[in-house]
Amino acid sequence: MLKKSITIFFVIFIVIFIINIVYYYSNKGNVAVINIDGIITNSDASRWIKQIKDVQSDSGYKAILIKINSPGGSANASEKLYLAIKKADKTKPVVAIIGALGASGAYYAACGARKIVAYPTSVVGSIGVLFETLNISGLADKIGISSFVVKSGKIKDVGNPFRKPTEADKAMLQRVVNGIYKQFLDDVAQSRHIKPEVLKKYANGSVFAADDALKIGLIDAVGSMEKAKNILKKESGIKSIRFTFIRKNKSIVGNLIGERFSFFLDYIEFKLTPSVKAIFYD
Repeated sequence: MLKKSITIFFVIFIVIFIINIVYYYSNKGNVAVINIDGIITNSDASRWIKQIKDVQSDSGYKAILIKINSPGGSANASEKLYLAIKKADKTKPVVAIIGALGASGAYYAACGARKIVAYPTSVVGSIGVLFETLNISGLADKIGISSFVVKSGKIKDVGNPFRKPTEADKAMLQRVVNGIYKQFLDDVAQSRHIKPEVLKKYANGSVFAADDALKIGLIDAVGSMEKAKNILKKESGIKSIRFTFIRKNKSIVGNLIGERFSFFLDYIEFKLTPSVKAIFYD
């Protein structure tokens, strides 16, 4: 009797498994949709890049739509996203659509796509980078707190919040910021087919409404998802587009404490970490 029950259970399991497989592949779309939203941190960028690579290697997907609603974030993470999107576009068309905000590092990432669409009320641009860190040297002096540092060079502890930045600190960081800004500028200029000297007039951290961004050449079209779908059809040759929305895999921290609180912790960490950032502060 027990053996018979186990056999029945096993058969039912196999049938359900087959039905799920058939249902998945019969309802699977031909265009993958990946959401890039919120601050671009290194951990989030790694998850998005993995999604892009997985979709890129899946022959069932003929094109990719990147939905963006982000103020940017880590300059390094944004560059990695840009490169991953650009690489994916070489094998299948990638179109980016900007929601409420596609600024700084998020716009950098969007430039990896073949075409960029923005809603009429989208905010686009903010090409530029910055280095930021908190400095509490004044407060530390008042309450008698100091840090003990042994260093191999005068500027080895640049960004130390317990001492005021020196002119040497500022000069070094400015060189770093300028170098990363040049890379950002060159990549956008190449992707958008705009001469660097022309682009530089607008690449001072300014943001633009969609219509102005279109005139400058930062985007290819103003419209909604319907506009993005039409561009995808043209670029991919797909007559009937069916979207598959790639789900965001929650982080371990997100699973334990909730995604909203996890985002808050990511934001605090992002703000407190001394680094070069490509972010728009509205």
